[in-house]
Amino acid sequence: MSRVARAGEQATSLRYRMMELAASMDDVISLGRGDPDLDTPPAIWEGALERMKQLPRSVPVRGLAGLRHALARRYKAEKGVSFDPDREILITNGAQEGLFLAMLALVDPGDKVATPDPRYSSYDQAIGAAGGEIVEIPTGANRSFELGADDVRTHASGAKLLVFVNPSNPTGAFADAVAVQELAHAARDTDLIVVADEIYEDLVYDGKRLFSFAACDGMRGRTVTLSGFSKSYAMTGFRVGYLLGDAAFIDAVEELKTALSGPCPLFSQYAALAALEQERDSRPAFLEIYGRRRQRMMAGLDALGIPYGHPGGGLFMWADVARFGLAGDEFCYRLLEEVGVLMFPGGSFGERWRHWVRISLLAPEERIAAALERMQGFVTSLASGER
Repeated sequence: MSRVARAGEQATSLRYRMMELAASMDDVISLGRGDPDLDTPPAIWEGALERMKQLPRSVPVRGLAGLRHALARRYKAEKGVSFDPDREILITNGAQEGLFLAMLALVDPGDKVATPDPRYSSYDQAIGAAGGEIVEIPTGANRSFELGADDVRTHASGAKLLVFVNPSNPTGAFADAVAVQELAHAARDTDLIVVADEIYEDLVYDGKRLFSFAACDGMRGRTVTLSGFSKSYAMTGFRVGYLLGDAAFIDAVEELKTALSGPCPLFSQYAALAALEQERDSRPAFLEIYGRRRQRMMAGLDALGIPYGHPGGGLFMWADVARFGLAGDEFCYRLLEEVGVLMFPGGSFGERWRHWVRISLLAPEERIAAALERMQGFVTSLASGER
């Protein structure tokens, strides 16, 4: 196991230890994990129950044909990209399984996989499971945390794959259409296959919209798109994700999935189909709720004098706590133990970020306000040297 992979595994273990500690305490305000706290819309689970009245004789490993066709229609209408629902779409047991399947299908032992730094740590595990080697692409210049095309050309030379999460976890950085197209040009120049993780595709702020990587000129056949239903529709527990790619890739993934897990549960697939076919789309209302929370957190961190990267999308903010003289892990542990607020240390997402923290927006506004009040006393005492 490489140094980077070992660090990622240790960081993941640290996060789970903090969650165990939080579970043993009373009145903790959780700004840590990324599971949506909103309720799944009734139309989704009611639609799933209605569809269960007529069970199919079998469920293909690739997923229900109706769900794959509905996804193809959604991508054509919203992204302008055409996918063959029978040959180029596969339903997974959550986006997490999709991530591992993609790496196992694309990465051979010793292959280099370029990833932004910081990054979602499950990529370390998936790349390591496939025997790949992580190549880090630094971000964070001027605290924008956007992955730049020139950075890809400089750091990803010799890599087979580029992982691109848009919007970013953990930083919330968002690449608009122009930036995505520039990255696509860089990927073509350096002969990279791109794994485009677009799980936060419907959670983009400031009136902007996501431009899908597969829609870029020349990238349709060299992009694997990874997404799911958990973030857009508050469906984490249903475990429905999907992969979009060329037919040969989907064939390879189907073989792996047949041996690993078989098809995604029928009820969950019916729920995903109901989400796509809701009479009233729930996504805009969810985005409005998260947007208000984002504004509340931004204002609170400004008042506390804590710098952060601009959260253009997603469900997280990425904040710099260096001025308090503590590493992020100590800051987070003490914040949890002393005032009952859970957030995750930045070192969990890359070794260079030991004075940063990831803050989730997955709590009601009133709980975010309460967390900021608790943080006020905590950071004031740190700044004064009382703690």
